[in-house]
Amino acid sequence: MRRRFSLHMWCQAFSIKSPKEEGVTGLQVKGLYKEGRYRDIAQYCLRDIKATKELYRYWEKYLKF
Repeated sequence: MRRRFSLHMWCQAFSIKSPKEEGVTGLQVKGLYKEGRYRDIAQYCLRDIKATKELYRYWEKYLKF
């Protein structure tokens, strides 16, 4: 069995601001879409991207391509 880890967990592990800290989670996106709150969805996605970038920057020095 493979264990999956969330972006939120990785952010917490490396003291990076989690996208969930703004009050929106991925579980809420469907409801936001139905309500026509596209801007809130876009902002949530942008926070995901920023957190992923910060994690990458942290690990970049350890990765060898």
